[in-house]
Amino acid sequence: MKKDLVVPGEEICIVEEFLPVNGAYDDGNGNVRSAYIGAPEYDVNNHLVSVKKLIERPRLPTVDDNVLALVIDVKDNVGTCKIFEIEGYGRLNVLFTGKLHVTQVSTMYIKSLYDVIRNGDIIRARVLNHNPPYLLSIKGREYGVIRALCSQCLSPLLLKGFTLYCPRCRREEKRKVAFKYYIKGRY
Repeated sequence: MKKDLVVPGEEICIVEEFLPVNGAYDDGNGNVRSAYIGAPEYDVNNHLVSVKKLIERPRLPTVDDNVLALVIDVKDNVGTCKIFEIEGYGRLNVLFTGKLHVTQVSTMYIKSLYDVIRNGDIIRARVLNHNPPYLLSIKGREYGVIRALCSQCLSPLLLKGFTLYCPRCRREEKRKVAFKYYIKGRY
């Protein structure tokens, strides 16, 4: 009686046929049952049965993870971001909220967060805590804005020296730019 998909508590087989391992258990009555929603995998040579999870729990950002986030709100002291990717793990199915405080931007005094990030910027940041809302830091050369849009015409800004330049309306804007800014200018 082999099945393609099982739910928690559903009988997979009997103990005389296969012994339960990862994701399967003996119910004490001689039946092997599933612990997860998933597909049973039978090892005929060793007489073992396991259940491969159908749905994995999403990975959450943890301390010292490098993340990419979209800035959605900026105030003088605090910025709100939506974390959409964890470096080395990939894009997230669920967006997490991140908070960037003005003290986590630089070792130097920053008067206002408007001087370093703006709405619509994508930043590379480091996670400082274990639970939402995640506290972020962009201290260091490798952290900061990696893609920005012109606040006037919404064109992508090019990196020109240490400032960002809009090729369309010829504005220069200041940001705390990361070492790996994605759009470099050719001048």
